[in-house]
Amino acid sequence: MASQSIIPIPADSPFSLANIPFGIFSTQSQAIGEHILDLKVLALEGIFTNCEVAFSSDVFTHTTLNAFAALGRRTTSGVRIYIQSLFSQSSSPLHSNPSLLERCIVKQREATMHLPFDIGDFTDFTSSKTHAKNTHSGHGHGGVDVDMFHPPRAASGRASTIIPSGLPIVRPVGHLPLSSDVPLTTSEAHIRSPSTILPADTPAESRTLARTTGFILAPTNELDVELELAFFIGVPTEHFERVPVEKAEDHIFGVVLLNDWSARDIQNPETLPFGAFNAKNFASTISPWVITLDALEPFKIAHDIRRVPSYLVDKGDVTYDISVAMEVIPGKWGMARSSLRNSYWTFRQMLSFHTLSGCRMRTGDLIGTGTLSGEDPTSLCSLIEQRKHFPGRMFLQDSDEVVFRAWCGSFQGRVGFGECRGVVLPAIL
Repeated sequence: MASQSIIPIPADSPFSLANIPFGIFSTQSQAIGEHILDLKVLALEGIFTNCEVAFSSDVFTHTTLNAFAALGRRTTSGVRIYIQSLFSQSSSPLHSNPSLLERCIVKQREATMHLPFDIGDFTDFTSSKTHAKNTHSGHGHGGVDVDMFHPPRAASGRASTIIPSGLPIVRPVGHLPLSSDVPLTTSEAHIRSPSTILPADTPAESRTLARTTGFILAPTNELDVELELAFFIGVPTEHFERVPVEKAEDHIFGVVLLNDWSARDIQNPETLPFGAFNAKNFASTISPWVITLDALEPFKIAHDIRRVPSYLVDKGDVTYDISVAMEVIPGKWGMARSSLRNSYWTFRQMLSFHTLSGCRMRTGDLIGTGTLSGEDPTSLCSLIEQRKHFPGRMFLQDSDEVVFRAWCGSFQGRVGFGECRGVVLPAIL
């Protein structure tokens, strides 16, 4: 399909005409190969009056995708098909009006991407049995036998600290276990940890905390990542409305990459009985382009047979054949490659379970899959898991940059997610 476009699209581009993802740079936009289509320009020119689905194109003058996504899948699908025709049909106004084409096309490298939605709430599921096994046994649970999948498990995240790809992450400070080499008296010059030095004027209360509890306020030494996917809610639900599995896709707009940054040493004392708090609430990074369910439709596959509660049984039990990968640069270490197939729950089941008690879902709410680790050591999607198989692996150091990627298919017609990036900056003390 790449050769049919009015603008050149590299054969290996994640943003082929088969994709058509939506995002925000200054106004609503659409990635086409190496370019961005500014939908606001087209809306102001009245181009969408020829779209087969009737809708108010004013939604493309907003600074988020919320109003557009809330229109529902029938409308957003129709708009996506119409945009494909603008690039592929010789009778389209982009072919006949070079001036319009020039005004509505922006090179991606010249644009600054923003969060695609105004995100009201963020929920993160546990979906990988491998990740649950690996991390559940490594953070103070001991021999406690807890079934992490019956019922499904999810945690409420912090929407205010979700950021778009490319913004840096400041190493978080937290309540850490005191290592044996940390001095306890105020007369000593420094409080040391493997990755940082606290100055001599460390507050007396912090030193007292260390002396009396065995903990100290310091930057995390175990900064980690979690490679996930996440989906945005398009059409909202009513309060106390339960969404059956077979209707869930009517409420899902599209999918992004998610890095749920984690500080493992801060997480350790938080885990029981309530779970991670400051260990995860400092930042979560998402990729800026939202891949619609329509773009993913050709990549639906049957899910593995597994035991699920009766209220989540899905006659059309399918997931998507989405590959995910991670690496840390410089050095290309921490590499892993996995798949959405490693998620126990499908998108439909996650949303249906989320509304089981009547929880209201709003446009722009974000639901994460949880870490997508598989059984193979090369498919472990967090560093804490990789370290168990590769002793030389470290946690993240200052200046390390983490890159996530995801895609379906290959070559022409590939549907990709682009990148989800973040570089680590030193702690603010």
